[in-house]
Amino acid sequence: MRYALIDESGRLYDPKDRILVFTVLATESLVGLDKIIVKAREKISPKGKHKKEKLAEIKFSLTGDKTRQFVLKEIVKRRIKIYALVVDKEGRKIKDDPVNYAVLIFESLKKALSENPKLEHILIDRHFTFITQREKFNNSLRKNLKRQIFIEHLDSQQNPVISLADFIAGAIRYSHVNGDNRFKDIINKAIKKENLASWRKLKQKAASL
Repeated sequence: MRYALIDESGRLYDPKDRILVFTVLATESLVGLDKIIVKAREKISPKGKHKKEKLAEIKFSLTGDKTRQFVLKEIVKRRIKIYALVVDKEGRKIKDDPVNYAVLIFESLKKALSENPKLEHILIDRHFTFITQREKFNNSLRKNLKRQIFIEHLDSQQNPVISLADFIAGAIRYSHVNGDNRFKDIINKAIKKENLASWRKLKQKAASL
């Protein structure tokens, strides 16, 4: 696998969002993956409660069950591997800065990189507004990884392929938060590793690097 799509579900700074899920979707090729979101958008009825999805960003949290199921089923038809990091914030806020975000992405990537040594290009849903923040994140992540890797930050409205990682993260978080596996069950066969950790322990580990 050469590419990794990365996104998260849940908010770092909100203590009410106790569970965060980061997912890495590893694939050999990106060709055709963006068509999944395009097809999902076409299937949404122009009427009814989800009509605004035609114009808005297609994300797990903004779509109905049928759209979620369609996207997840299409993803697992492809040759992909899923790696997930489930973070228990334990009621804490996580300062949403490049260093903390790099710690979380680093932990999410470790297993994917060890099992896919040819992985060389990661694509992340654009988390930070300013270039200086993204550069600081890139430097921090590369320092933790101890290797050079091409990092690309994508706007999901302009590059719908990154939304696939959002749907995966949303499905796994839905399972943990609601105790309902209906979406996660669709992708279970593609999940190669799902790690659970507390933010407190991840932060301690990062400080020792």
